[in-house]
Amino acid sequence: MISLDKLNISLSLTIARLVLSFSLIPFLIFYFLPHNMWWMNALVAFVFSLICITDFLDGYLARLNKEETSLGKILDPIADKFLVYSTLVSLLAVGKIYFYWVIMLIGRELFVTGLRLIALENKFKIYVSYLGKIKTIFQMIMLTFLILNPYQNVSVDKALVWHKVEWILLSSTIILSLLSAALYCHSFVKEWKRRKRELNNPATK
Repeated sequence: MISLDKLNISLSLTIARLVLSFSLIPFLIFYFLPHNMWWMNALVAFVFSLICITDFLDGYLARLNKEETSLGKILDPIADKFLVYSTLVSLLAVGKIYFYWVIMLIGRELFVTGLRLIALENKFKIYVSYLGKIKTIFQMIMLTFLILNPYQNVSVDKALVWHKVEWILLSSTIILSLLSAALYCHSFVKEWKRRKRELNNPATK
């Protein structure tokens, strides 16, 4: 049970992002984007951008106001995953993204989450890297652009520019996702080996 005294501004933003990620975003994408109307796409992209901003704002406010809580640390990554997963699946449903990229991006998130869970089981943490943060920024920009793009027909002259920018953002996100996942894996293996050496050689403790 969440007590009212723990519902500070930062935690409220996290909960709002979690709820809106699986309720409002899929609804707007599924019912608005198929019309391929500029104002509808812009509206959905604007709402999505506002929700993305809460991802950075809640952590900043929690540190600024010294309101960091255990509940917030648990809910924040869950809300982030819900936002990414629901948006990718919804874009796939309306034909805005190729299914393989969705599998790759979601698979990467599950892989990193799995590493973190195994690390916690063995009493150590895998901290968020700067490359991972850059990946998140690129991913949010990429998803916003996918939502905003009103063109589905590549033969349209204007669509060529849109799709080129879209491809650059998508490629950058994929590359950063794979590189950051490899970095997390390297950190995990390094710490795992270090702890194994300590167990085998108590004198190094």
